[in-house]
Amino acid sequence: MRFPLNSKLLMPALGVGALVLGAVAAENWRNHGVLTKSDYVGKIDVSAEDAKLYRAVPFSWHVASRAGAFDGKDQAFVRIDVSGESALLCGWLRMDKAGASIRATRWLSEARLKVGDIKVAALFVAPTDKGPADGLNAGCARLDVKTRPAADAPLSFEGPPVQE
Repeated sequence: MRFPLNSKLLMPALGVGALVLGAVAAENWRNHGVLTKSDYVGKIDVSAEDAKLYRAVPFSWHVASRAGAFDGKDQAFVRIDVSGESALLCGWLRMDKAGASIRATRWLSEARLKVGDIKVAALFVAPTDKGPADGLNAGCARLDVKTRPAADAPLSFEGPPVQE
């Protein structure tokens, strides 16, 4: 059987193919949002006045368990604070729907928050049963110093279905 490419061209063609595949893989790795560095820094009190600075970010969640698959919709409240040396993301999820809120929290534990063109693990979003000015605490994550999203950057959550 005769190979369609000349043996002198085969090795360079394979090399170019490997470089193209490597470049595609590197681009996907670099743009993979979970790799955006952030550190959980704790919780902060949220007053009624401060609560006005948070934006509602609706999301759909999917959780599977031995009891079956569950889907739902909820919303978290997120704030981008770029006033300091490092940008901060703070957020909370109101636990007002019993089991559905617990499943939404479980889904958020593995979800990513898309902030403009970057993605950050949504683990910082604090579940709470309190309201603003009623002892509400929001969880906060500090972004890598080089990462500075706009304070009004679009926000959305994304993630695969998770196991309960």
